[in-house]
Amino acid sequence: MEEKNYDYIKRIKEKFLVTDASLFRFGSVEDGGYFLRPETLKKSKVLFSGGISSNVEFEFDIFRFNKNIKILMLDPTVSRRKLLFKGFARLFFSKPDKIRYLFNALIFTYLIKSSRCIHKKLFLDINHNILSLVKTTFNIDSEILLKLDIEGSEYDFLDEITKNLDSYSAMVFEFHNMHLKHPAVEDFISKCSTHFNLVYFAENPSGGYDPFKRPKNVEISLERRMDI
Repeated sequence: MEEKNYDYIKRIKEKFLVTDASLFRFGSVEDGGYFLRPETLKKSKVLFSGGISSNVEFEFDIFRFNKNIKILMLDPTVSRRKLLFKGFARLFFSKPDKIRYLFNALIFTYLIKSSRCIHKKLFLDINHNILSLVKTTFNIDSEILLKLDIEGSEYDFLDEITKNLDSYSAMVFEFHNMHLKHPAVEDFISKCSTHFNLVYFAENPSGGYDPFKRPKNVEISLERRMDI
């Protein structure tokens, strides 16, 4: 039985975390933002964004920062109409984040009107392949900036990712159910360490905590190693 005091966050940080002073947070200050090197964004050709929900601030920052990058957003739950409805519903019922929802509805509309950005109403699962989706959409198979926040389904893609590490410029994740799945995450980071450094690893309080006060969700950033 697993010890309730097993501090897997401390263990992973001590084993893999590399300090990088050049990191900058793109996207939301809280949930929905990620730390990356600005130079990585400049050289990336495609942002593959799995899971956007009601927050496209990360995608919008990347879109503005790199004037040439193409963006593929995948989420079957999102549309301009739904985001506007949520925003206006919050106005009438005095719910929080009303302005943020409306802002995201506007920038989502702006993004999908651009020829550089495509939104597919597709639920990512084991029947899909990330590289195939990028290649069939943009005919690109390298310098891909990968973002996955797909409510637990990210674990279905870890084997595919580790087999194709040369294709990615950097990777950011929100890992869910980390209190239960941390061995799989630690193994994934270890396999990626041949090509990538773990440069950011922190709990996401929005996901809550288990009875032992362990975070259920964590955010991580993996940047390509400079020595390979």
